[in-house]
Amino acid sequence: MNRALLFVPFFFLAAEPADEAKKDLEKLQGEWVMAALEVNGQPVPETKIQGTTLTVKGDKYTTHVKDTKHEVTIKLDPSQKPRAIDMIFPDGTNLPKIGKGIYKMDADTFVICRAQSTDGARPTDFATTPNTGYFVVTWKRKAK
Repeated sequence: MNRALLFVPFFFLAAEPADEAKKDLEKLQGEWVMAALEVNGQPVPETKIQGTTLTVKGDKYTTHVKDTKHEVTIKLDPSQKPRAIDMIFPDGTNLPKIGKGIYKMDADTFVICRAQSTDGARPTDFATTPNTGYFVVTWKRKAK
């Protein structure tokens, strides 16, 4: 039996998650507006989140809050259930810090749940409760 044939199916299986991640990242490209934010089980008032936007360009995730901007690099893993997102925060000369979260999306809505601290564990569902340190943010695609 030809041993090379044994490896062909595994090659295609390994390529699928990377392809799915690339497809999800392509869907995220563009500008988004914060529609809702919940922290520790409490909704943040609309007046506090109004005007907060997100721009995704390549693997760069840049939020604009009032006069400040924050940029992180994102890595998506849609093979996880729920889908996983790592947000890589630069930390000067130190190793970057990673915020581990989960995400879901459709054409016009992008939802992330993760711990506020980069030390927090990856959540398992899209919910927050008091004293968990988790937040859920909902982004809506910016109208053109």
